[in-house]
Amino acid sequence: MTIDDLMNSTTGISPEKLAFLKAFATMPSGGNSAAMMRQLTKCQQEARQQNIQFTPDEQSLMIELLTANLSPAEKAKVDQVLAILKMAKK
Repeated sequence: MTIDDLMNSTTGISPEKLAFLKAFATMPSGGNSAAMMRQLTKCQQEARQQNIQFTPDEQSLMIELLTANLSPAEKAKVDQVLAILKMAKK
């Protein structure tokens, strides 16, 4: 799923959420896994402040955008952290 997919979807995504995702998509990506996790955490806090919640597909899209320019090793680190967080939620 891409930002364009969301814009063209019939899921009724709110204009506020779409604007947040578009702004998120234009943020610089890359660096290392620690920087990416800080960026993701900051965005989650901003979304909470705006009372915006994301579907699993939208969350996956955000992570794809952030990890797009990471090295395979850094992306593997991110995947490990996300797996641990997912297990902790259960």
